[in-house]
Amino acid sequence: MILNRDIRIKTDRLLLKPVEESYVDDINTHFTAEITRYMPFNPEGDRNDILSFVEESKKTLSDNTDLVMVAIDSENNFIGCCGIHHITSESVELGLWLKKSVQGIGLGTEIIMSLIEFLENNFTFKYIRYPVDKGNIASRKIPEKLGFIPYKKYRKNKGQSSFLDIVEYRKYYSI
Repeated sequence: MILNRDIRIKTDRLLLKPVEESYVDDINTHFTAEITRYMPFNPEGDRNDILSFVEESKKTLSDNTDLVMVAIDSENNFIGCCGIHHITSESVELGLWLKKSVQGIGLGTEIIMSLIEFLENNFTFKYIRYPVDKGNIASRKIPEKLGFIPYKKYRKNKGQSSFLDIVEYRKYYSI
């Protein structure tokens, strides 16, 4: 499948669409140190960093390697970001973050289920990767609920003096 900026994925409660400049301020507001505690990012609150992120996301979309999306609700409120990354015939990787006020109500699982369905209907690959920090219990429940299995553990740099302890979950497919 060729990725494009017109892709829309509907979930039960949300609409997912490719990230664009109109969401820079929402992302900048909600992509906080608390939200990124278990992510390899240390947000500085710099709007230009988010603009660069959006530009890079548009480039990887046109390169057909990544689909970075925003999640919005029925009233067009920003909910968070999700993505399908490193798309190859071998594997794809899923990622997700939600703003604090909507965590814990099942939106993460709903989004990941919809991304998996989109992938299964549009791509051929051997497995899906879902890396998550071992301390992020709420996020670990998503792949565990959806039949992913722990594949490997590794450390990932978060900053000069901190690390993440990643559990990489995988879901395999017969080709």
